[in-house]
Amino acid sequence: MRFRANLINPVGLGKIALTLEKLGSTCILSLGMDSVRIIKYSDNDGSIQAWTKAEPSSLFSNYRVESTNNNEINMTVVTDDLLRATRAAQQSTDIRIQLRKKRGQPILDWSMVSENRVGSTCIIGQEISVTIIPPERMRHIKEPAIAATPDAYILLPSLHNLKNVAGRLKSMGKYLTLSANMAGVFKLSVETELVQCETMYRHLENPQLAGHELPEDIESFASVKISTDNFVNFLNSYHLEPQNVICSLTDELQVAFYLYVNIDAYRSRTGDEPPPRVTTHSNQPRTIMTCHIPVYYD
Repeated sequence: MRFRANLINPVGLGKIALTLEKLGSTCILSLGMDSVRIIKYSDNDGSIQAWTKAEPSSLFSNYRVESTNNNEINMTVVTDDLLRATRAAQQSTDIRIQLRKKRGQPILDWSMVSENRVGSTCIIGQEISVTIIPPERMRHIKEPAIAATPDAYILLPSLHNLKNVAGRLKSMGKYLTLSANMAGVFKLSVETELVQCETMYRHLENPQLAGHELPEDIESFASVKISTDNFVNFLNSYHLEPQNVICSLTDELQVAFYLYVNIDAYRSRTGDEPPPRVTTHSNQPRTIMTCHIPVYYD
């Protein structure tokens, strides 16, 4: 198998890595001819899953991947190693990544050109150990099925604002309830023997969903009970600076979050620059991250 490419968007890849690093210690890097997937997956039913899909051209140039498995290579990587490599790459140029073996073990070999303050350059190398996932194992790693007709779906307010609110609720209880209706209302609530607290957001947008009709009672709520820790960890995805985040709720059964990111906007940025100005209806290619949080039942 072979993989080599020039990384042209280290900031975008770094933001994905930073988000996933908050969710777990390892991630899956799935390289295909038509897509790059970066996945936080665990066999533990109590943890968050996050599935990110981007076009190769949004992250790489001179992209080449070859394997006997339909030209797809899947590998596990320590997320912190990926994050550190992207941070170094943000201060460099001509970033080349290649999959090769060192002492019989697969590695991602990073080579990049760095320039100091007086203008001289040097080549920096980083090596990331990876574990190749066999095709038969990868066939069992699947994204959770999502209800075709959720009971409620709503555009969330600022994730950074929600994180501040959820952080306060975290001190009150181990679980919280998310509720939304098709009248633009989203609620967070915690209820224990000692505490009852609710935060409500009104006048939010319920986006159109193809093939889905509005319920007769748009004021009725769909609700799920989830771990407060899981929700706070998910909200670290504000690092991605998503254009839109949709919460999809199936009452007492399932919750999924869809984050829409214009990853191409990060190509010309360094890690310290402010976020790009984007419009809700931008025609730029979008990277989608879907996060699944386990639901608990009373």
